[in-house]
Amino acid sequence: MSRPYRIIIWSPGDMGGRALRTALLAPDRFEVVGVKVFSPHKHGKDIGELVGLPPVGVKATTSKAEILALDADCVVHTPTTPALLQGSDQDVLDLLASGKNVVSGASHHNPSMHNWLSEGQPALDVLRTVGKMKVTGNIFKPQEKQALAALKQIVRAIDSKPAQRLHPLLEKLAGRVLERVLPRRASGARFQQACVEGGASLFGTGLHPGIMVEQVVLRLAGLMDEVERVHFLEVGDLSAAPDGMWGGLESLGFGTSLDSVDSNHAIALMQHFYFNDVLGHVAHALFGATPDRVRVERTVYPVAARVEVKAGGTVIKPGTVGAIHMTYRGYIDDRLFMTNEECWHVGGGNAHLGPDHPDSLAGGHLITLEGKPGRIEFRSVPDDDSFKADWSAVTDISVKAILDSIPAVCAAPPGLLMPDLSPRYRLEEV
Repeated sequence: MSRPYRIIIWSPGDMGGRALRTALLAPDRFEVVGVKVFSPHKHGKDIGELVGLPPVGVKATTSKAEILALDADCVVHTPTTPALLQGSDQDVLDLLASGKNVVSGASHHNPSMHNWLSEGQPALDVLRTVGKMKVTGNIFKPQEKQALAALKQIVRAIDSKPAQRLHPLLEKLAGRVLERVLPRRASGARFQQACVEGGASLFGTGLHPGIMVEQVVLRLAGLMDEVERVHFLEVGDLSAAPDGMWGGLESLGFGTSLDSVDSNHAIALMQHFYFNDVLGHVAHALFGATPDRVRVERTVYPVAARVEVKAGGTVIKPGTVGAIHMTYRGYIDDRLFMTNEECWHVGGGNAHLGPDHPDSLAGGHLITLEGKPGRIEFRSVPDDDSFKADWSAVTDISVKAILDSIPAVCAAPPGLLMPDLSPRYRLEEV
């Protein structure tokens, strides 16, 4: 394309704001024609001023209709994770149907993979999952918390013995309740239909999910004759994470009592929106399995803080949650094929490092592939001596992955896109 790509930034928070600033500083590559904001005080502000740059003559808007009416090549879609519980899939469907390609950093890495909130799941099962959900901090707004509390009351009534005789009617009622309170995640078929309707493509990427598994792990797998099992571990210090991420550290469970965090915490459930996609992608890429054969199980537990840490607006006191270990296991039928572990802590003094973890308080990644002819292990570990907790590095890598994918996404035929690891070559230019 001889002209810059005309792009829209959807939700300029931590990641979206960095993408906006990067795009505005690269006018030869991108022309930002619109920005969708959600805070009323940002409506009508110049998009340059939103990210500390001189005015550029484009105003941010809270109006979805105005965004849909714009002529743009691609939308950089970076909403908060809680927005995935608030119907953001419909926004993506509408963007695609309007003829705009979408590159998302929030889920949509493998839309064909199911999760506990997928529209194909029985409504009663979804309600029972929500009924067990534990919530901390400000991940939900007050009215949303009230709606969740009401859902829990409905679940108790539904699961009473007299009500169980009315199961078919209750399933229909549960479906109607969810439509009003907790929109289901859209199926891959609906996303594909929107892509075809608008002649557009959808692609999800970032650091993880994105680069680490869909690129690094699968590249390493190409060195083996046969892969039997994959283990991916990510360890991270969240002490420098922005206060707005996920609603703050307390919303993740940090600084709360140990009994507040388990496998039913809201964050544990919402991580399925990311890691189910990862596991489903690996199942298909390495083993040819379709989503209906893939099952994901989670185990989440807290670890007590050893030292007091002040991170942003949250104070982590000794004895409260200082680290969280999340494990998502993927099964094809009944065979374990991949384990994805996330071990997050706040402050090096609260790092929860097991014997197979990266040997660094700063964190890192550990990839292990087992099969034939043997075993491959890959470690990515920052140097403790030079490490300074800086969340911007994580954001910058994800933003680069998103922006760099735009040309290929715009050039692709309509549909859901996945990374292409097939061999590609170019002529030597020396």
